[in-house]
Amino acid sequence: MKLLKGFKNQITKHLAKKAIDNVKENYVPFVSEVEEFNAVMGKPNNYTPVIPDEKEWMFVYNFILEELEEYKHACETGNIVEVLDALCDITYVSLGNGAMLHGLKDKVWPAYQEVQASNLSKACSSEEDAQETVRVRSEEQGEACHYEKIGGYYIVYRTRDRKVMKNIKYFRPDLTQFFN
Repeated sequence: MKLLKGFKNQITKHLAKKAIDNVKENYVPFVSEVEEFNAVMGKPNNYTPVIPDEKEWMFVYNFILEELEEYKHACETGNIVEVLDALCDITYVSLGNGAMLHGLKDKVWPAYQEVQASNLSKACSSEEDAQETVRVRSEEQGEACHYEKIGGYYIVYRTRDRKVMKNIKYFRPDLTQFFN
């Protein structure tokens, strides 16, 4: 019996090492670390897109809410060390646990880049685009908008609260492309 238990421990260690080696080969920032943690701790890692049982995704959801509350408390108390801790925990749980739970590890980085490109498309590259964006967004919002030149771009703001308005050439991120 003792021999069987020792053999089982060896297999577990071998599988954990193999999983960790795989993590290093297919590194995705903020996700691979959670993948390694899960492998070491005997927690599951999913590698195909999935919506798991409610119990599993609710665990991640509630964990994210808990970390958001810690962030809020850290800000309210002016504790910058706890702000950093909360931000790291939010990233670890939402991006890391979320991606591994839903089998999205290989999709996170290219999807993030697509979202970044979409966000940057809110900036206008010409003054003419900025002027037209001000006209269109002011009409849509029913209130004044204006633009400012920042670096090589023109940024359109809603005047009341300086919310960035989407350029008329803005494009929505196409995340469906990562599932084809």
